[in-house]
Amino acid sequence: MVSANQPKSVTLPDILTDAQIAHALRLYKAHGMDAVAKIQVEVVEPSMAAINAKLGQENSSRYLAYAVVYVFSEAEKLKA
Repeated sequence: MVSANQPKSVTLPDILTDAQIAHALRLYKAHGMDAVAKIQVEVVEPSMAAINAKLGQENSSRYLAYAVVYVFSEAEKLKA
């Protein structure tokens, strides 16, 4: 049995549109790891109602912004 408190496996396209992902990626490329605050304000926060509905729970916009930056940083490592 799966616990309701168990973390969900989610990909960026599960919670953001292609345009939102592209905007976040532009911010990441321009600001690197310092892009978290900008991604939070410009991409994640305006979408929180939709993200929470998709995930079925309340989420932290800051945590999600960190997760977006983490995904981009990991993708860069794979390209290296």
